[in-house]
Amino acid sequence: MNRINFLTLAICTLVGYVLCTPTGETDCQRRRRNEQSATGNLTGLLVPECDEHGNYKPIQCFGETIRGRRFCACYDKEFGQIKGPSRSLRSCNCVVAYHEWEHTPASERGSEPHCNATSGEYKPVQCNTTDHWCVETDSGRLLGAKMHGGCSSDLSNISCGIDGTHHGHHGSHGQSPHDSHSDSHHGSHSGSEHGTHAEPHADASHHSSSHDGHSS
Repeated sequence: MNRINFLTLAICTLVGYVLCTPTGETDCQRRRRNEQSATGNLTGLLVPECDEHGNYKPIQCFGETIRGRRFCACYDKEFGQIKGPSRSLRSCNCVVAYHEWEHTPASERGSEPHCNATSGEYKPVQCNTTDHWCVETDSGRLLGAKMHGGCSSDLSNISCGIDGTHHGHHGSHGQSPHDSHSDSHHGSHSGSEHGTHAEPHADASHHSSSHDGHSS
């Protein structure tokens, strides 16, 4: 009888502990803890990095540092890879922004983010069908004011100062191949690239090749 009472008490205590003790962990924090326990922090393995809110950071790096750089890749909010590993990758904010933009209904899209295919950063000069503007290359934050002249204009002589000051001149040169992909709406710079393991939009070459002449 005493044994039954003891088992009952033990089970009730365990159930109460499980139900009443919240983990408070996000998916990223849980996966990070599990990976750290499983790998023992071995060098070269991917242990997820979480931001201050417990979400996956857009850029995740792993492997040994060679010539000052590790392999890094871009991930979405569900930890799906959207740009493959590279030692040249510096930022994933634009890559993620384009990924989100691409998966947003066309009627709800804002301006298409234009990313550097190698570094993953925002191109310094962004544009839509009517205007162009300077941005901070890591965050995509607007610098200065938007200027008239969209993606179909010749933006090859446009450069951006620290405060977003434009230098050079632009003129209209008709429709560019990319103009059909640009959107006249203002809005989020969400977006990124195709696939979970492939390079986005063929490593964003479709976007970078048609805009390399647009940024300085």
